This record gives sequence, C-alpha cells and structure tokens, in this order.
Amino acid sequence: MKKSVKKQLLMNKTGDEIQVALVEDGRLAELIIERPESRRSIGDIYLGRVHKVIEGLKAAFVDIGQKSDGFLHFSDVGTTTEDYRALIEDDDDDDETAADETGTAEDGADEEEAPVAAGAPQEQQGSRQSSRSGGRKPQPQQRKEDGAEKRQSYTQLIAGKLKANDSILVQVIKEPISTKGSRLTSDITIAGRFMVLLPFGGGQVAVSRRVVSRKERARLKKLVRSMLPEGFGAIIRTVAEMQEETLLKQDLEKLLAKWTQIEEKLKDAAPPQLIFKEDTIISSVLRDSLTSDVTEIVANSPSIHKETLNYIEWAAPEMVKNVSLYQGKLPLFEGYGIAKDVESIFSRKVWLKSGGYIIIEHTEAMVVVDVNSGRYAAKREQEENSLRTNMEAAREVVRQLRLRDIGGIIVVDFIDMMDARNSKKVYDSMKGELRNDRAKSNILPMSDFGIMQITRERIRPSLMQRMGDQCPACGGSGVVQARFTTINQIERWLRKYALQHAMKFQQLDLYVSPTVAEPLKNSDMNTELKWFLQHMLFVRVKQDESLRSDDFRFYTRKDSRDITAEYGDL
Repeated sequence: MKKSVKKQLLMNKTGDEIQVALVEDGRLAELIIERPESRRSIGDIYLGRVHKVIEGLKAAFVDIGQKSDGFLHFSDVGTTTEDYRALIEDDDDDDETAADETGTAEDGADEEEAPVAAGAPQEQQGSRQSSRSGGRKPQPQQRKEDGAEKRQSYTQLIAGKLKANDSILVQVIKEPISTKGSRLTSDITIAGRFMVLLPFGGGQVAVSRRVVSRKERARLKKLVRSMLPEGFGAIIRTVAEMQEETLLKQDLEKLLAKWTQIEEKLKDAAPPQLIFKEDTIISSVLRDSLTSDVTEIVANSPSIHKETLNYIEWAAPEMVKNVSLYQGKLPLFEGYGIAKDVESIFSRKVWLKSGGYIIIEHTEAMVVVDVNSGRYAAKREQEENSLRTNMEAAREVVRQLRLRDIGGIIVVDFIDMMDARNSKKVYDSMKGELRNDRAKSNILPMSDFGIMQITRERIRPSLMQRMGDQCPACGGSGVVQARFTTINQIERWLRKYALQHAMKFQQLDLYVSPTVAEPLKNSDMNTELKWFLQHMLFVRVKQDESLRSDDFRFYTRKDSRDITAEYGDL
C-alpha cells in the first residue's frame, strides 16, 4: 500500500516577491517564485503579428510585444485558425479553406486524455495527435504512412496560409529561455479548476486518464456535454472526480465568461497586444496543486490569505479549515524549517543521508548530475554500497529536478555497478519517483557505463536562472582566466602596438582588475620600467574594479581614447 504523503502549501510574500512552496513530509518539494519584472506568462493569450514564415523550419516567428519574437511551429498552428481569424478580420475575407478540412488535436479523444496547448496543468499537456477515425484501427505501417502524408499536406496548407503581417491569436506554452522567445500555439485553451475549456473544440469532451472508473468517466462526459455550448469542447480534470454538477457548472460558467471577455477585447485590438492574462500565481497554484492530501495552507500576507480563502470557499469548501494566516515570530519558511532547502537551490553539491553526494552542473545543452559515494563505505561489499548510494541518489535527483524546475536533457552518471539486476533496480526506482512529478518526462535504462538519460518538460527557465544573476567574474562558466594569462595577453598587445606605431615614448594608461594589478605591482622588476625598456612606451598601470580578470583596457593619456581594440585581439 502506498504511503500517504503529508503536503503543505506555504505562501510567502516579501516586498514585491511572492514565493509559494509545496512541502511534502517536511521537505521542500517545489518552489514557485514570481517577481514584478518576471511574471509568469504561460497561458497568456496575445493577438500577434506574423513577422516572418520560414518553411525550412516549418515555423513562423510572431511579434507579441516581447523582447524576442515568439516561435510558432506549424504543428502548433491549430486547425481552428480560420475561426480565430473570423474574429479579427473582415467578414468578407472568406476565400480561405474551411477549418474542418483537417482534424483538431482533440478530435476523437475518449479513453485517453486529449492534449492541451497551454494554460492547463502539466498533467494534461502532451504532444498533439491526429484525429482518430471510427471503426477498425489501421495497421501500424498504414498509420505511419497515412500520418506522414497528412503531416506533409498539413504543413503545406499552413505554410500557404500564414503570411508576414498576418494577425493571429496565439497562446504562450513555453516562456522565453535565454535568447529564445516564447513558444506559441494557436490552439487556445482556458484552464479552470475542474476542466479546461476548448473554445473551438467542436463538441469533443475528454477525461483525464487518471480518472480510472468507467462509470465515473461516463458520468462526467455526459454531464459536461450537456452543459457545453455548441462548438465548444472540454477536458475534464482529475479533481473533477465525484464532484457535484453545481460545482462543474460554476467552473464552466467562469471559463465561458473569460472567453466572452476575450472575444470582446479582440474587436478593437491591434497587434501586438495582450488579450488575456492567466490567473494570479496564487489562483494558479491553488488550481493546479490543491488536492485532498494537502493538509495545511498557510499565508503570511493578509491579502494572499483573503484571496486563498475566496478561492477555496468556492472550489473546496471542506478545506477552508486548513487555511490559516501565519502568526509566528520567525519568517514563514524558517518557521516551517525549509529555509535551508530554499538556499540549497544554488548549491552544486547536495549531500545524501548516507554520506554520499551528487553534483549538479548546468551546461548550455543539458544538465549533468554526478553521483559520488563520498565517505560512505560501510562494512558491506562494494556492489551493495554502490547500490544503496545509487538508490538514494535516484530519489534525490528527482527531488532536485522538481525543486529547481530543471527541464530539457538531464544526464545522470551513477556509481558503476557490476550486476545488471542492480542497474534495473535503480532504473525502476527513478521511474517510480518521476511518476509523482507533474512535469512530463521520459527516461532511458542505465547504460553499460552507468549513464542514465532523462528528458523533462521545460516550459520556463529553471529556478536557478530565474533567481540568480550570471557571475560577472566568470560569465557563468564557474572558472575565471588565470591572471598571468591576462598579463601575457597584455604583453602581446604592447608588442603589436610598438611594431605598428612609429612614434616612440607614447604615454598610455592600462586599466586592469585588482587581481591582475597585484602581480604587476609586486613583480621582481618594476613592470612599468620593464615595458619602457622593451617597447619605449610609458605605461601607467591603474586598477578598475568593474573589469573582469580576463579583461584589460588601454587609453591614450593625451586624449583618454580607448585604443584597446585597434591594436589587440580581444
């Protein structure tokens, strides 16, 4: 029998920053942070303008008013594009192909949960699929060929329709990461507490696969179908299981009211323009994380406490007794003993209870995790020691992925084991832990080299990227150039300058960081005198704390002109 986990939601407001922590059995499991300058944009709906269409990439770049254009892949251009265009273009523009020539992403979804474009909880997000035809299922090879043919014709159809300067209604499904703009879709969805509304779902209703009872699935589908207006679709969420008709109807009415507001705003909108903003961080977290096993909800802010109560009184009135306003003397996170867990997010090294540890390294392409046994060396054989450390590390790795919100490709280097059965135990343990993660992931078995590969859904920058700034000294690499390497570069610059500059006895000022200036000032021979004898140049060394240890700047003393780039290789 699976052990029940005690969960708490802690909502901490400090200044303009809001932190929401999900605590499981006393340990921090997830942390969501929102600041005024970096508000979450997942689920936001924009009226965008197509900047350019690149058929080679099978994508379009769309201006939605952000720093970088959003990326709209053809596979994310919904088959309902014409319906949206009807809202934002003239009524007489009817020369386009009808939208029902290709199936919607949600068509035919029954026993499986239909994929959702954005705004929905992570449990309901997935890759799109073609609509399924009724009757007997085609053979795998036939499906593969039919699918390839449909995708090709669909791509050509989209490429022919999307043109530069077109207006298009899009929704954010991935936030900007590094230099990449937002990932967009035109399959609009609006997430609620018990269901996700598909404004152009064509009457399709799907139920979360986590609702296992056939009787309950049938009840929910029949109930929601009877309430949906014509042309709308819906995905029924797991938390709707065993809920009364009144609550489901209230949730649907709220979602329909939001869609009506979107329609009204579109009438006078000009791209690029934000049309719909997702719920506040508090409402979003409560919508997606509030389950029956949450035993306590604590807020340290009266305004957040009030917002939480208002939401729970409607969504889960039986849980109102679990909501409280924090009155402790210590800060909220310290009072609940998770302050150290929050601080550990920035640490490369994470210790295991056994004495082993893991090292987490972020690279441009992936995240690499190294498992080490450390001082753990009990009186057991090496194989058993390695297995115990690897099993503990597997649990901690998944916890850190959730806690730091790490996505993309993750490679874990476990301690080598000789027995293939032990490798499978670690793999099975990792798979089991990932089932508790709301983000979608894929995992491969451990290789002969002890390497395990994981991909985890990434819809926003990791928590470290959002909470931290790049180190000005190392540029984010974790390593700074040796100061003597910089001194060698300076001397090469001086030789080049002396060769290319005919006039002798020029007066120059050299600016370097204090770490580089220190060996120049304390060398056996006066550096300034040495350079004069070598190059017939008067060079004066000055310190500049704003410079990195791998940087330097030469200025002419006469007119203070920066000549570094003119005579050197920077």
